[in-house]
Formats: sequence, structure tokens, C-alpha cells
Amino acid sequence: GSKRIGASIAEYFHEKSYKIILHFNKSEEEAKKLQDKLLSRRKDSCEIIQADFLKESSIQRAINSVLKSNKSLDVLVNNASSYFPTPLLKANKDEWNNLLTTNASVPFFIIQELKLILEKNKGCVINISDSMTNSGVKDYSVYLAAKSALESITRSLARELAPKIRVNAIAPGVILWPEKNILDEERKQKIVNKISLGRLGKPSEIAAVAYYLSQADYITGQTLKVDGGRSSL
Repeated sequence: GSKRIGASIAEYFHEKSYKIILHFNKSEEEAKKLQDKLLSRRKDSCEIIQADFLKESSIQRAINSVLKSNKSLDVLVNNASSYFPTPLLKANKDEWNNLLTTNASVPFFIIQELKLILEKNKGCVINISDSMTNSGVKDYSVYLAAKSALESITRSLARELAPKIRVNAIAPGVILWPEKNILDEERKQKIVNKISLGRLGKPSEIAAVAYYLSQADYITGQTLKVDGGRSSL
């Protein structure tokens, strides 16, 4: 990811001396800026790859590029996803397919394609879910169904790929407000009031948990909620 949480995870791992493969779809400018920033700190430490996750040929081209330039992979973070409301009476099949594809299908098949190079160094997979999968959110039933599917994939693949590959997920709470300003201040405050710690999370806090999971050799099949206690209320 070249923006938001994805960018923060990339920077965090880069600081820990990882070489970064950065995916973007339409955010080429942001991806190149982040790449330049990381390369200025360490040469040959970041490559960027474009892929539209709604186009199979685009995904395959990106995967082939990764396989061509990397003989092993230590950590795979599945962060890219679509996010938008789907009220029951307005939702359509294209929206359903978009959300299920980007949030569940694509992560599954990326893991399938990269399994062999993940195995070489006993790598791990970190899927990014959502802390509200169990409680639900009005108008977001399809998005949360897709994230629930991703958590189920996480648990099952953890069993299937052990002991060579660990698979875990992070379920962030409210970390950043949506890019499109769809919430007024009153709505934002109501959301913050439901968070035990009384504030939004920071992308760096999600990145720190991702790094922890990458190092935690005895953890697999888990979804770790990082939401300031919101889901516990």
C-alpha cells in the first residue's frame, strides 16, 4: 500500500531493514514519493508494482513480476481493499463482486501464487481485516461479510500452511477517517465516544502490530483486534 495504513506498514518494515515491494493501483504519485523516500534512506530497498485487483490479468502480471525478482519472501501483507457502503435496497452484484474480490478472493489467490517463495524462509502472511466484523455496521454488510471471509481464510490457511508459513490477521478499528469526507463532526464524535481509549488509532500503531506478528514465531491463525477497545463495549 502506498497510502494510509499500507504506507505506514511499509515504512515501519523498511526501518527494520526489510526490502519493500510496494503495490499500488491508481495512487502512482504517492507510491513513487514513498519509494523515493525509502530509497533515499537505503539503496535498492524498495520496488513498486501496479495492479488493479479487479482485473485478473493485472494481478497475474504483478505476481509474475514479484516471482521474477524475488527468490524468497519473508512477509506478505494483504492490505489493499475496497471500502464503501452497500445499503440492502440499493446494493448490486457489481458492488458485491468488487468487495468480495478485493477483500477476500484476491488475498487468497495471492497467497496461493506466492506460497513457494514464502516457504523458503518460513515466511508469514498478515491479512488486514476490520474490528467490526462480529458486531456489524449499518449499510456495510457486504464489506464486513468480505472481511469475515478473510478472517476465516486466515484461520484455515494457518492450519493448511503450517509449519512452514504462519498466517494471521489484524483487525484495525478507526485509524483514519475515510478519504472522502462522508462523516460530519457530530458523527465522528459519536464514533470516538465508543472507543474505550477515547481517540482514533494511528497508522504507526497498526504497523507496529504487523511487525510484532512477523516476529512472533509461535502465533498463527489469529486475528488481533487493534481498535482502542471499541469492539469490547
